[in-house]
Amino acid sequence: MNTVFLGLGSNIYPKAGNLSSAIAGLSSLLNIISVSGVYKSRSLLLDAQPDYFNIVLKASTFIDPYQLLSFCKTIEKTMHRDTPYKWGPRNIDIDIVDFNKRVIESKTLFLPHKEFPGRNFVLLPLMEIEPEYAHPVNHISVEKMHNLLDNHSEIHRLGELKWR
Repeated sequence: MNTVFLGLGSNIYPKAGNLSSAIAGLSSLLNIISVSGVYKSRSLLLDAQPDYFNIVLKASTFIDPYQLLSFCKTIEKTMHRDTPYKWGPRNIDIDIVDFNKRVIESKTLFLPHKEFPGRNFVLLPLMEIEPEYAHPVNHISVEKMHNLLDNHSEIHRLGELKWR
């Protein structure tokens, strides 16, 4: 059995509904163990895009990381993720943050997700559901990764997501 952490985000209405729908789709192949609260953050590009709602979930699964990547892309497609340009607004974005502490660097998959240590919208929800998490490469705790960032004011916890 593999333990996985996924980061989900949406900045197209209904944001919370999109997150719940994605969890429902993911639960067909994943055993959802826990889901963080919803965090509101600004777009990374700081352009005129709407704010994002973000969560991190912990799950277990028998599928391998490449099957999980394909499955996440299928969920995104099913939910009509259609961004007109890279980093554009999206109704759902699903990233594999960690897969069983495995390290993979390939053309299609990079694990753990290479950008998550610099993203409070991943670190705070991850810290909420797995406070003892440490990066499998540099062994830095999720709390320390969060404390190394200086944009703490740009993310706010909104509350719990109804997902069951």
